[in-house]
Amino acid sequence: MKKIIQVFSVITIILSHISISYSITGTDALQKFRNRMYGIGKMTGIISWTIGSGQTYTASFKYMSPGKIYLKFNNPRGKIVVSNGKKLWVFNPASNICGIQDLTSGHSGGIAGLTNGYLAILTSRGPRGYTLKLKNKKKRYSQITLMLDSSFFLKKAIIKNRDGGTISFSLSNIDTKANVMKSLFDFTVPANAQTVINPLNIR
Repeated sequence: MKKIIQVFSVITIILSHISISYSITGTDALQKFRNRMYGIGKMTGIISWTIGSGQTYTASFKYMSPGKIYLKFNNPRGKIVVSNGKKLWVFNPASNICGIQDLTSGHSGGIAGLTNGYLAILTSRGPRGYTLKLKNKKKRYSQITLMLDSSFFLKKAIIKNRDGGTISFSLSNIDTKANVMKSLFDFTVPANAQTVINPLNIR
């Protein structure tokens, strides 16, 4: 009987330590997510996103910290979006038009920056990852749901705006050891392309 009691005592201690190790709040999970994403110096992969109408877009991407991104669309094919953190280029070979947008100082650069100012609720957790729901009715995006792997890296996100519209996107084929050149993020506009400066500022 004494041995049985000792065994149950050991099991109880082990289970209590497991419970503590998995005890994590939404705020903790959000911070771990930010640290994970901001800690990536470079990566490549595929990004897919779907808007409320059901239209789906897919692009291969290259990323370099801080805030540098190169997207080449597969659907619709050929469109290129590039940012060096200070400027944003959107080039459409079909129309031969390139929009060039000046980015404001301190531009967030990614979904990790977008998550500032939200109440974080951890809705599920397990060995395969976490689901984190962010809420703030005063924000343009009133709710953000993040699906993270066990290292808190983003797998999928669903973003809901105050009007009820949603955008969902996912990342795949991620490689954080790929060779990414800094020069890639300074886009050279084709000589014969028409340019539109700061199109997002036009009212």
